[in-house]
Amino acid sequence: MPKRRLTDIAKDYNISFEQAKDIAFNKLDESAFTGKGKNTWVTEMGQAMLDDNIPLEIAKPKVYRGRVRNLAPNPKFAYVHIKEKACCIPATIPKKLMGKIRTNQVLHVEEYDPDKYIIIMPKIV
Repeated sequence: MPKRRLTDIAKDYNISFEQAKDIAFNKLDESAFTGKGKNTWVTEMGQAMLDDNIPLEIAKPKVYRGRVRNLAPNPKFAYVHIKEKACCIPATIPKKLMGKIRTNQVLHVEEYDPDKYIIIMPKIV
């Protein structure tokens, strides 16, 4: 793996060039990169060190707002209609909310896996 531009490395990690430049100048020694500005090149050894130091994005679960259409025969689930998805989905009810959920109630639903949802209590900030 030969030298690579710092702009290409920043694009691969979906971070801005300024963040990549700060990480490179703070974590790497001066022999690991050459050039100035956007024409900065990183050596193979510097690329390996950057891989360890660049933080990866943690995917946040998507939160939807929907109306309870009906309760499932299993008391752990409720069918919630979400307008963004244009369908009713089965959502898991947490233990502390079991028995308190009614039909036509508006709730927040979090997608924690593809096609797996859980009802949450929204945090008021």
